[in-house]
Amino acid sequence: MTPDQLKVLNDETDFYGKKYWLDHQSQDLDFPDIHSRARNDLTERNLHWLKTCLKYCLPPAKILELGCSHGSFVALLSQAGYDASGVEMSPWVVEFGQKTFGVPISIGPVEYLDIPPGSLDAIALMDVLEHFSDPVATMTHCLKLLKPEGMLLIQTPQFTEGMNYAELVETNGAFLEQLKSDEHLYLFTKSSVTFLFQQLGAEYIQFEPAIFGHYDMFCVVSRVPLQANKPEQIDATLLSSPNGRLTLALLDLRARELDLAEKFSESEIDRSARFVQIQTLTEMVKNSQATLKETEANLRALFARKAFRYWFKVSNWIELKELAKRIGF
Repeated sequence: MTPDQLKVLNDETDFYGKKYWLDHQSQDLDFPDIHSRARNDLTERNLHWLKTCLKYCLPPAKILELGCSHGSFVALLSQAGYDASGVEMSPWVVEFGQKTFGVPISIGPVEYLDIPPGSLDAIALMDVLEHFSDPVATMTHCLKLLKPEGMLLIQTPQFTEGMNYAELVETNGAFLEQLKSDEHLYLFTKSSVTFLFQQLGAEYIQFEPAIFGHYDMFCVVSRVPLQANKPEQIDATLLSSPNGRLTLALLDLRARELDLAEKFSESEIDRSARFVQIQTLTEMVKNSQATLKETEANLRALFARKAFRYWFKVSNWIELKELAKRIGF
């Protein structure tokens, strides 16, 4: 699709119109629709993205999110103190985001917006890069909009080197759901996305943990070396404003949630291992009991013989006498 083809002129019929966010998401892809996502995204993926954004770019930096959907990440960025705005293709989605979160969202494509070159500190593209019909042209334009030290914050499906379609089908691999020929026009490996931006003059790329690491990659791209902010710098920036304090509290809660989830996972692994041990020990006890019963049966058969009983009376075999007591002789 060209930028003209990506434009939504009729929200009822065009591909990225209203139906894409409602019927297509829930019925075709089995994803939550935009109403559910507007609530749920805030507490997980938005906070994950914000944490990385703060690592490399502090408020009040100017950030534009391409493909901002319902606008929750733009709202969270604004809450943290950024000068944030979004871009979407559908007029219906733009209105939805503006009403839902009260944030500035423009109708794209980004190439048609009146944004001065060199005016942005960062551009975020969350699950967007793979949709571009000409990623080279769009990323070239985006880099022109950034300040010299500006950065791109990108989440996109990660096609793994050596991935095989037949094997994905056979194993029902998680990446299968990313193979959408009418939407995901370009899929990248880490090496190919690095090569793409190197060719565009943005040779510095830092891969960060993706929230959905089993099929996504998450990276920060810049034309200059990336400098990570220290945790105390981030805390001080957020603590300098009331809204920033609330944002820091949300990040703290998210960190506690992830820590508890990790501890729960570890406890489940330990519980599973202990259960296996219990099953093994139980089986050993059962086998020992069976062996003991067999031994007792053999002893009873021996004591049934007169010659053995006579020999038993005159012998001083202490262990045998103890066994005899156990079986009632």
